[in-house]
Amino acid sequence: MAATAPPAQTAPAGPPAQSAPAGPEVAHPPHTWQVVTGAVRAAFAGTPGRLRLAGIVTVVAGLVFGLFAFVAASTRAGALSNARADAAQLVRVQTIRTKLVSADASLTNAFLVGGLEPPAARAAYQAGITAASKTLADASGDNTHDAVVLAEVNDVVTRYTGLVESARANNRLGYPLGAAYLRQATDLLRTDALPPLGDLGTSVQHRVDNAYSSSANATAWLVIGLVIALIALIAVQVWLAGRMRRVFNLPLVLATAVVLVVGIVLAGVMAWSQSKAKSTRDGAYFATLELATARIDAFDAKSAESLTLIARGQGQAYDASFDNLSANVGAILDDAGKNGDNEYAARQAFIAYTTVHKNIRALDGKGNWDEAVALATNNAKDGANARFGTFDAASGKALDQSSGQLRHNLSSARSPLLAFAWIALIAGVAAAVAAGLGVSTRLREYR
Repeated sequence: MAATAPPAQTAPAGPPAQSAPAGPEVAHPPHTWQVVTGAVRAAFAGTPGRLRLAGIVTVVAGLVFGLFAFVAASTRAGALSNARADAAQLVRVQTIRTKLVSADASLTNAFLVGGLEPPAARAAYQAGITAASKTLADASGDNTHDAVVLAEVNDVVTRYTGLVESARANNRLGYPLGAAYLRQATDLLRTDALPPLGDLGTSVQHRVDNAYSSSANATAWLVIGLVIALIALIAVQVWLAGRMRRVFNLPLVLATAVVLVVGIVLAGVMAWSQSKAKSTRDGAYFATLELATARIDAFDAKSAESLTLIARGQGQAYDASFDNLSANVGAILDDAGKNGDNEYAARQAFIAYTTVHKNIRALDGKGNWDEAVALATNNAKDGANARFGTFDAASGKALDQSSGQLRHNLSSARSPLLAFAWIALIAGVAAAVAAGLGVSTRLREYR
């Protein structure tokens, strides 16, 4: 019988494996944002929190009113200041054009005499060029944006005066080439100097218009600030009256009264300022533009009259130019003549001058060229130069009056605005302080 093997013995199992003991849990600190939001919730929780929020709203309302009112008044003051500066620049540009064409008119009239021109005509030409050059420098220094165009015009004036001196030299010697130089000079002035000045004048007019638009829009800032402040202050007072069972909160009532009174007063001042500025634009500003244009066209027509005679039967283009220019002057003066004595005197003087011009053209048309020239250069009472001189004096006086009125009116429309701007800003801060004190009093009472 076979022997059986003893059963295999297994090693005793060891004790069960035990996991490592877990360490203590680490507490993570809350994020800064959580801390902040928690503090904010706590600060504005419940009735005390709502009172704090109401206090912030009223303080902000007062500050918003002060800031918006300050911006409104200062914006209008700045816009009117820009309008005044640009209007003055426009007068300078128109003065340059006027002085150049007046100098050219004196020059062409002097050439009709032949030989050495009359001293008075020469002096008038030099005075016109000197005044134009000085005004060019003033206008360039006043506005750097205009300086580039004015520098180009100044270069043209330099070339123009050079051609004039060549024309004078040939004219003294009796050479026909003098007339050719003269025509070249006047053509240069009308093609390279006057058009850029006209375009610059249009650009400056646009700047004046933009300044007026900015001035008109400034009221919106005041209205917005006033409405926001009043709504906030009144809403908080109504809420407080219902919550605290007290009808009035004197500091809040005072803050509301300050905002309302200062807002109404400032609105009245701004309305007066805008009305004065608008009447100035419709009156003195447009009168200044019209008179300056009339003077430029009148001097240009006087030059065309002389150039027609210098051309000796070949000046139909100059004669047609005179008709167009004088018609424009007449239309402007017919309208301006209703505005004052100086404008009316200028209108009557120009009518008297055009009457003499018709006689000049009649004499030249009949072949009496010498008599036509004598009448065109006559400085006696009934001569063309004397009649035109009367127009020059009357229209110049009217222009000085209207441009002076323009500067004065725009300055007076602007002057109270800056003071009221600061008053409104201080009033807004005072209203904010008063409103804050009013709400804080209710908060202390609640506690």
